[in-house]
Amino acid sequence: MIHDEVKNNLIEMNEEFQEYLENRLNLTKLHVVETLSKFSAGFAVKLGVLYLLFFAIMFVSLAFAFFLGTIFSSNGIGFLLVALLYIFGALIFYLLRKQIVDKPIIKAYINLLFPNFDSNEDKK
Repeated sequence: MIHDEVKNNLIEMNEEFQEYLENRLNLTKLHVVETLSKFSAGFAVKLGVLYLLFFAIMFVSLAFAFFLGTIFSSNGIGFLLVALLYIFGALIFYLLRKQIVDKPIIKAYINLLFPNFDSNEDKK
């Protein structure tokens, strides 16, 4: 009789454990889908904005190059000065890449994947 009760309790416990594992797996899947959805949506929006900004910057650069060309009486010099400005900007961006790009991207991924993560780095 006690043997049957123990057996029934073990079977019931096994079923509840299986159900718990299944629920935990479903919760993990939902978390992954939510994270990927947020990432994809954010990426798509940022990509669209960057695409539009690229064309705006391109046309402003062309206008500035022609303006400088008018000032120096040579479109070639105007375009050369704009190119040098971009090379200088690229050099500064490369030198500051860890502060401007690396750290913010790493923090964004940590916040996206681990929203409850409490970083001690921010408190320093």
